[in-house]
Amino acid sequence: MLPPVSADRPPAGHPESMPFGQVGRAEWGLLTDEADWSVELYRILGLDPSVPAPTLDELPALVHEEDRPRLTAMVTCCLVDARPIDGEFRVRRPDDSVRTVHMRGEPVLGTDGGAVSMWAVIRDVSELCLHRRSLTTAPDPPPARQAPLQSPPTLDCAAHHIPGAPPVTAAADWCGVLELPCGAALLSVGDLAGPDPATLLGTVHGLALAGTRPSQLLAVMAQLDTTTSLRDAVCCRYEPQNRTFTWARSGRPVPLLFRDGTGRRLTAPEDPPPGADSPYGQAELTLRPGDVLLLHTERLSEPDGTRLLGLGPRLSTARTARECVRMLAGELGAGQDGDACVLVVRVSG
Repeated sequence: MLPPVSADRPPAGHPESMPFGQVGRAEWGLLTDEADWSVELYRILGLDPSVPAPTLDELPALVHEEDRPRLTAMVTCCLVDARPIDGEFRVRRPDDSVRTVHMRGEPVLGTDGGAVSMWAVIRDVSELCLHRRSLTTAPDPPPARQAPLQSPPTLDCAAHHIPGAPPVTAAADWCGVLELPCGAALLSVGDLAGPDPATLLGTVHGLALAGTRPSQLLAVMAQLDTTTSLRDAVCCRYEPQNRTFTWARSGRPVPLLFRDGTGRRLTAPEDPPPGADSPYGQAELTLRPGDVLLLHTERLSEPDGTRLLGLGPRLSTARTARECVRMLAGELGAGQDGDACVLVVRVSG
């Protein structure tokens, strides 16, 4: 049996240990070589939960060969120097598909101060549609790229990254969909500057799973002391029970709503009063089946925002979010002044 977990491990109900969405947990006993995995982690890695969980020695075999040295270094620092694990690497599933995961963990120390086990929370961050760029990396050559998103049952979602013309700046556009408890969904799109956006977004996802509202999530992203900083973003929560769409923004982007063949910009939230728990306002509206929302980064605010509104009649004929994305890709093209990201959301129920 694994030894008792220390008080440093996240308690039950902590967002890092909750089994919703693309989050799994694991613990490895160093004295007995036992491993204990959650069912969610098996699913993330594409493994059969009826087989014994891989041990720490077997874990590198699941990791992309180029990322194995990184994993080995993280685990070694954790077990030898008692340093927390906080990093990202790719895994190769049995069907040969590749997923990107973010791992956080800590050693559990025995009475003599040595590590007796190690726990970890592993989050699948592949769906963040994270498009990293550096000063030496050229934009993606294809004129359009769709990212696979796992949509909640009541929503149909698709994403599109639009590469800009050189020179390319050091930043990262992202758009993502995270299913929350009770069928709700976190919808987000924005622009981050810094080398490790996945860590920041992983923290935000954990808070969203715990019920933090959009305006507070933006405040957290703006205040976290990391090497990655928020530039602009739209953060939304959708409740399927009453089709309530709650959103907040940082910067200029405003979601576009297409209904009955007509597009319009949503009215931006009012600034909160002094002393509020977030510097960002929050707005709310009720959606209808068949509504299409378009969330986008700052680069598409103007003049492309006006051009996008004119696509209302065409978007209303699309049967899926992916069809909407294809229309947008053909309309916007590539080579504009800076990269951009769009997230199309259709209310399907």
